Amino acid sequence: MLRYFFIAFILGGISIAVLAGFRGTHSALPEIQIFPDMKQQPRYDAQHESTFFADGSASRRPVAGTIPLGYTLPGSFLQAGAKNGTIQPTGFTNEPNYYNTGKFADVYGDGFPLDVTEALVKRGQERFNINCAVCHGKVGLANGITSQFGIAAIANLQDDRIRAMPDGQIFSTITNGKNTMGAYGPNIAVEDRWAIVAYVRTLQKSQSVKLADLPEAKQKEFQSKP
Repeated sequence: MLRYFFIAFILGGISIAVLAGFRGTHSALPEIQIFPDMKQQPRYDAQHESTFFADGSASRRPVAGTIPLGYTLPGSFLQAGAKNGTIQPTGFTNEPNYYNTGKFADVYGDGFPLDVTEALVKRGQERFNINCAVCHGKVGLANGITSQFGIAAIANLQDDRIRAMPDGQIFSTITNGKNTMGAYGPNIAVEDRWAIVAYVRTLQKSQSVKLADLPEAKQKEFQSKP
């Protein structure tokens, strides 16, 4: 009885080895893969030939106008507002300077590497309403639409903690994210991030301004209202 078991065991082992194939064995026939694990993919390796495309090349040219991720185009929206050559006219945005990181070495900086103009603030308002207001609210009170759906830990931008925060730290938070807030660096251009910081500062001032601090014409305008 035991003899028949060993015979069956040996024959079974040989059958499995034949069906599975020996590792490294070459065959003109396609492999039989029980668990392919993406070993055979319908793709071309870079710089290889292709019989599919008319030019015979597997690598395709980028779409006209394509730029690398993180590259600043010449003549972009706010470059004319650069201070003292702080902003490179073109280049990648991974340079370790204040404009691109919000830091001087390991310390958050304060102040703007762009001239804070009406155009800058207006641009910041537009970008803020598109990217930030959904959580922080139109005025930054953490009452955006997402707050009604259980999104926790939304920062109140009118809080004294945020008011005292260096401009570079706010820029860095927009770039890299914090807590439940994701990173917006890949989605928002560097100059637009600074525009948003400028608009956040404008929002903060708008909620705590005193009548005496307004221009005389604005004072009279508010005083004339019922």
